[in-house]
Amino acid sequence: MFTTASHVRSLRNRAAHHEPLIDGVPLPGQSARRGRTRRLTLPEAHTEVLRLVEYIDKGVATWIGQTSRVPELLRTRP
Repeated sequence: MFTTASHVRSLRNRAAHHEPLIDGVPLPGQSARRGRTRRLTLPEAHTEVLRLVEYIDKGVATWIGQTSRVPELLRTRP
């Protein structure tokens, strides 16, 4: 759960500071190839948000999963 919360916090911080999300969400302190900062894709970030909500309230997570437009928007983005 800590990792999930950390990932959601990174997404929240990036969005709150009006930073671009199109290239994914950087995960501070986590390295990918060639020493670059690891990033969550936007679909992965959405999944992490749903997972964190599910830890708190499964019913709310189900509702969000059924009503969220995020997957549709990600499929149709230019």
